[in-house]
Amino acid sequence: MVSQAVEGGVNMIQFRDTDMHGTERLHAAVKLREITESKALFIVNGDIDLAKKARADGIHFPEKHVFDADTEKLKENFILGKSVHSLEMAIKAVSAGIDYLIVGTIFPSKSHPQGQASGTKLIEDISRKLSVPLIGIGGISSKNCQEVIDSGASGVAVIGAISEADDPKLESRIILENISGI
Repeated sequence: MVSQAVEGGVNMIQFRDTDMHGTERLHAAVKLREITESKALFIVNGDIDLAKKARADGIHFPEKHVFDADTEKLKENFILGKSVHSLEMAIKAVSAGIDYLIVGTIFPSKSHPQGQASGTKLIEDISRKLSVPLIGIGGISSKNCQEVIDSGASGVAVIGAISEADDPKLESRIILENISGI
């Protein structure tokens, strides 16, 4: 499915599995790096050691992560991202030197069923105050992705619309066409 998504134009894959451990997790991360090599950015969610071992392009942190000197040092070798759910947390993340923000939950989502959907207003508010790239997440599909871009996002993070599609490559391509006006 990830190979098909990348073939369809997905330009960033984030590995955020919490069920796998040890060798199985490393094997999955290395396989994803192989799939994305020279085709898409590969980002590991929160696991610095795994990101190093898998030769990831970046590390993504949860909103609660506190940036310190050790995190700052990671910027030498990795793109750093952070999830945020408010303007206040976005401002704090950017002041800590983050490279991009994932903002959400925008629309109701199966992957975050307890996440309160903010709609696109949160992206609008953040994009008016900050110039860091914003990626909308949460319930995004080919039907609503342009609305997220129009609100000030640089891109969209999609899980269900691609992973549940009969043809992940085609669905990825449709989303890309919708947000880039191709």
